[in-house]
Amino acid sequence: MKNTTALTPLINYINNFIHLNQEEVNYIASQVPIQKFNKGDFLLREGDISKAFFFNLQGCLRLFYQAQDSEKTLFFYTENQFITAYESFTKGKPSKYYIECLEDSVVAVFSLETEMKLLNRFPKLELLVRLVMEEQLGIYQHIISSLVTLTPEERYNQLVDEYPQLIHRIPQYYLASYLGITPESLSRIRKRLKDKIRS
Repeated sequence: MKNTTALTPLINYINNFIHLNQEEVNYIASQVPIQKFNKGDFLLREGDISKAFFFNLQGCLRLFYQAQDSEKTLFFYTENQFITAYESFTKGKPSKYYIECLEDSVVAVFSLETEMKLLNRFPKLELLVRLVMEEQLGIYQHIISSLVTLTPEERYNQLVDEYPQLIHRIPQYYLASYLGITPESLSRIRKRLKDKIRS
């Protein structure tokens, strides 16, 4: 029962796509472990093979890679989002990315074994897995599209529009890394936008 309560955000998320009866809820709660991570912990490191995907119950995490002498942030995850290094998990390849906790975080862990158990017991969950993977592909396409077509200022505005709460949760140097600019350049963008609002 305790695990069922803790997994309420996950159950609510799943119910947006497929209805779960109480037996299914209880079984998911019995099979899906909850793991706590501290700020600065890694769910995945470059070179590791991802053996699980995660549902974020609490906290903020970032997906990034190491480029020569700097880190390049690709995406931030907050509550009620699935998290995975898609290619590593689906193809068993070493990850090109890191997944780091920017805050103390709590996640539900779906190992490949857990996924198979759930699908064997409740085949209708296959729809959920497909939707999760499509969501992850959509995130990667969104990342690529914004990198190619938008200026740093446009990307910042997009971030503010789509995830306004992130601006107050993420240190400026990580935001700058996401935008592909220095913290000083980000400060100038913010100042410019404030000046526009005032004028």
